[in-house]
Amino acid sequence: MTPAIDDYLKLVSPPESQWDLFKISLETCRIISPEIDFGWHYEYLARLTAAARDVCSPDGDLYSTINGINEVLFESARVSANDVDYFAPENSYMNLVLETGKGIPITLSLLYREVASRIGLRLECVAMPGHFLLKTRTPSRELFIDSFHRGQICLADECLELMQRITQTESDAASPEFLKAASNRAVILRLLMNLKAIYRRNSANRLLLEVVERRIPILDDPLPEILERGLLKISLEDYPGALADLESFLGSTQNAEMQEVVEKQIDRIRKLASSKG
Repeated sequence: MTPAIDDYLKLVSPPESQWDLFKISLETCRIISPEIDFGWHYEYLARLTAAARDVCSPDGDLYSTINGINEVLFESARVSANDVDYFAPENSYMNLVLETGKGIPITLSLLYREVASRIGLRLECVAMPGHFLLKTRTPSRELFIDSFHRGQICLADECLELMQRITQTESDAASPEFLKAASNRAVILRLLMNLKAIYRRNSANRLLLEVVERRIPILDDPLPEILERGLLKISLEDYPGALADLESFLGSTQNAEMQEVVEKQIDRIRKLASSKG
């Protein structure tokens, strides 16, 4: 276990309600920068917060507060959507989002949410299929904030229409269930899933392993990814590590077909692990 993984585990070990999503999103940046010092990033966040506090009156209504945060992030700080290179892994690393001012819906939303929380506006995450949003409640309805589109305020039906366009689904598949507040666990898993998809597509197995290592401890059912981690370790010639994961999988799975597949490989891996030892 590396120090970077240890630091991450300290953040996700407390009860989920106590997780600091912004801090965890920064900590995942150690996937690519294990020794990074986040001092500048927190100082920059403090400056953004101070600027938002200056333009948002404590007595202001919800709309003026949102408009004030939008002014600071999207006008003054020039934070923007990276719709030119949407699938670049850099968009999912909060340190680089802060440094470049560019990101994707989930990272921009986490940044927006953090600034908002520091000036007293509580926002919930919405992990809608195809797009990530924030939401808050008024006495009469829910309002959604689209950080990817410069903090645009949307109503529920507009969000569902957006989901239909992005996912190309039929209208009857756009259920209001998709607009429920996401758990802290779901948010971090989605952030890591974005990176997992990118690194898998690019066959960047070493980085993919770093992502999987961070997903396994917070999954309700980690067994499939324990198997995936074992297979990744084979590709990286970590045969003892692969053997430990494959044996763990075999000892826990009830899937007879998968047991047979893994058992056909495990003797070979044992020999390779022995030779490496």
